[in-house]
Amino acid sequence: MQIPPIIFGTFQYQNQRELSPIVNSAYENGIIGFDTSPSYHTEEFLGAALEELCTSKEIRRQDLFIQDKIDGWQMEEAKGKISCHVETSIAKLHCNYIDALFIHWPFVTGKHDVELVLPETWQAFSDLKKQGKVRLIGLSNVRERHVKKLMEETGIRPDVVQIERHPLRTCKNDVRYFQSEGITVEAYSPVCRMDKRLADSAILKSIAQKYKKSTGQVILRWHIDTGVIPVFMTKKEARIKENVDIFDFSLVPEELKAISELDINYKIFVESACCPGI
Repeated sequence: MQIPPIIFGTFQYQNQRELSPIVNSAYENGIIGFDTSPSYHTEEFLGAALEELCTSKEIRRQDLFIQDKIDGWQMEEAKGKISCHVETSIAKLHCNYIDALFIHWPFVTGKHDVELVLPETWQAFSDLKKQGKVRLIGLSNVRERHVKKLMEETGIRPDVVQIERHPLRTCKNDVRYFQSEGITVEAYSPVCRMDKRLADSAILKSIAQKYKKSTGQVILRWHIDTGVIPVFMTKKEARIKENVDIFDFSLVPEELKAISELDINYKIFVESACCPGI
């Protein structure tokens, strides 16, 4: 299955009771892609919610797209041999394979100097893909130079990358490079938590008024029209409906350019706290 055009993220959910109705609403509104991570502590909640959804609506597993991650502590603990952690995630998700698996924070992340075991971990990802345990392999929180270095060291190209990207941080050169290499780009925090500078933007307001859409919808459409897949998170069913109502219009080149020019290289997740040098 191809990566869906928009993906629902499960970051910050606390229990299955909270997540299940939202997953159900997401599916009813056309969303089939779901994102989780061991560090979110939502794998089990998502797995149970999707199993419940599949049973109640007679949905096949292959009609859903589930993506997960391997975190730094897992890489360090396993010395790169992360198949045991992947098997644990597969069990928690109540499935027999993962559609897309990412290395979450590939570089120095606080206590975990995972860069030392990165090549071994990446080779293990490739092996899991060959075994059918994982369909696509990816890297999160990377720039062009990181991907180039890893490809030079291992000869293994990622299928997909997931980065923080929004109009205040367009990652123009990185996105151009990834796309030129045939690497799909996903954007987390795609509306930058609706930063005031975006909410108050005269450019975005004008475009939104033209298409009779919200500012958030315009930003999500900007991602799609620049070839990027937004990964969004919400706890409101109304917001889900709003976020998927973006496929009945397209932005013209001048509008895409104007939105991209809002870039000030602003990053929500402070680099020094997660990935120094990113």
